[in-house]
Amino acid sequence: MAGKRDRAVVAVISDLTKSQAAEITKDIIKAKSKYAENSRGTISSCSLDCVGKLIQSGRKRIGG
Repeated sequence: MAGKRDRAVVAVISDLTKSQAAEITKDIIKAKSKYAENSRGTISSCSLDCVGKLIQSGRKRIGG
């Protein structure tokens, strides 16, 4: 595959049921394994009231 591997994807999808969130999580893990098998990744599912906290903790880890 041509191209420099210098990109990342971050997504927040709201208004899901637990089963919908689990299905999307499973699909993201499959896609990560297919397109970036040697990369590192983090995925998290939580209630709507903790989304801001998750984003802030991620920004602190990467220095954003």
